[in-house]
Amino acid sequence: MAQASDNVQKRMDQPDTETQSEKEHTFRFRFKSQVNPDSVVCYESMTVLEALNTNKSFTEKDESSKKEIVIQRPDRAAVHPDFPCCLIEKDEILTITFIKNKEKDSPRVKNEEKDSTEQQYLSTSSTDLVTFKIKTTGGENVKYLMKNNELANTADYVCVYAFKKEEVETALKRDGRFIDKIFQKHCFLSDIDELAHQTKYQMSHPAKYLDKKQLQIEKEKKTEVKTDTAVAVAKTEPGQHPVSTEQKQTLQNPKSTSISTKWPILQHSGDILKILRDQFEKLLETVNQRENLKNKPEVQSFFRAEYDKSVESFSEVYKIKQLMRLSDSVCQIRVEGYARGTGFLLFGQFILTNGHVVREFLESPDKLSSTKSLEAAFDFERLDSKVKLVRVKKQIAAYCYITDADNRRLDFALLELEAGDEITGRPELLSHFSPGPLPSRGGICIVGHPEGGIKRMDPCFIIGKDKTQEAADKHVSENRDFIHVITQRSLEDRWKTHENQINYNSCFFHGSSGSPVFDEDCYLTGVHTGGYVYPGEKGKTRSIIEYAYSMQPILDMIRAQARIKGLHEIVNILEAYSQQKL
Repeated sequence: MAQASDNVQKRMDQPDTETQSEKEHTFRFRFKSQVNPDSVVCYESMTVLEALNTNKSFTEKDESSKKEIVIQRPDRAAVHPDFPCCLIEKDEILTITFIKNKEKDSPRVKNEEKDSTEQQYLSTSSTDLVTFKIKTTGGENVKYLMKNNELANTADYVCVYAFKKEEVETALKRDGRFIDKIFQKHCFLSDIDELAHQTKYQMSHPAKYLDKKQLQIEKEKKTEVKTDTAVAVAKTEPGQHPVSTEQKQTLQNPKSTSISTKWPILQHSGDILKILRDQFEKLLETVNQRENLKNKPEVQSFFRAEYDKSVESFSEVYKIKQLMRLSDSVCQIRVEGYARGTGFLLFGQFILTNGHVVREFLESPDKLSSTKSLEAAFDFERLDSKVKLVRVKKQIAAYCYITDADNRRLDFALLELEAGDEITGRPELLSHFSPGPLPSRGGICIVGHPEGGIKRMDPCFIIGKDKTQEAADKHVSENRDFIHVITQRSLEDRWKTHENQINYNSCFFHGSSGSPVFDEDCYLTGVHTGGYVYPGEKGKTRSIIEYAYSMQPILDMIRAQARIKGLHEIVNILEAYSQQKL
């Protein structure tokens, strides 16, 4: 700490020249239990910790001598205490927590190493540096990744900085939070972005190509190759049957046209084939009864139609373009800079989200003031996106958090935004809603911010009400390791379906509440609201089934409340979309 204080004092004593003032800015910080953040002035050549040490509120509460300090950015990725201030955005809010330090040495790098690195970025601008996020839990072959396991429980990602010209391994070693084994066990980094999940980066890869990426550390699978007369046979993994002598001879014969030249013959395959054939008759009988199929052509048509639907939903280019355009109206709901959920521009300056996302403001409207900001963040599509923040007005236009007499669940809040150019030109999703019956089957697509991250979309299929229990049973059978947490009683207690509920299987969990749900024709059909969740492996949230609530009852209730409050403009807008008389 003394070394850091000395460096801070040297910078504070420097003359206030024009050049120096151009290299300074402010950022904000707060402790986890703190509501209002403190502001800190820093020079670009400082580290985050050095800047924090200039603030009395931080130094009085600093527990880093006994515990390890965790500094998280708004996206909840933890930066190293020696993270350069030139990479911190102006007025960015950092959250400070402390965790148990299991290492004898401080998590910060040694002074001589730090001094060497510091001298480099003292004369370096942010344009010479890059940042990337690495998941604190590794791939399936990496059991431990962080020196302090408490960090993995506190933050999903760590944010690492690097010089553009150096290798990734150099940056990770300087960071000091990763165990040494990842540099010795043939590990690599994989891009976990859904559009590039197969991209691999070796530790020797130049850091400049990893800027703003989300990565996970994985370990190469061991394979032992034996060469035998020009044919290489991979070592059998545990649980697999070894290749027989007869099979080796077949594999070694390149002129053979047998199927076994490509695939090894499974032991007892005849018995397996018989079991599958016996089950097929029962399956066919069940499908015939359920779908009322009378002959072979009808059966063929049914399976062909089901297959076509599974491969065609949202594959047409014009639908993808339409969804991309509509997704411009989807925003992240933030409270004091923290992600709470998702919303979307319904009409005019009004956005719609779930009531439970902003429940604290519904219960106590006075919280929605200058001391407790509520904002809509548009265009958060990459970690380096220029997000457009729009404040929400204090008066909530309409909201509901009830189950009505018709067993319809209403969980929504209509929020009015401050006027601004940030929403100009974005499509109003109400114009893409068509009154009609609740969809019972087919494809849907959700657009939102799951896990408080960047905007994503997830195409999936509706689970019909008559198939709900069947889908639940299937999920339970496939996750028997967690059968103790998916008990029949918990299903009975929480398996409450409502008349306006649309069920499906999605990967969208926390942070995606309030996302718009589109049908196969890109019409707004519902609001993604929740799921029947339970803790899965490594504490990861899993869900048996997810659900949305349909738009029609929501619009009818908004119109009714607007009429009572005298909001005639809203009443007139919703008139064309209502199926009820006021």
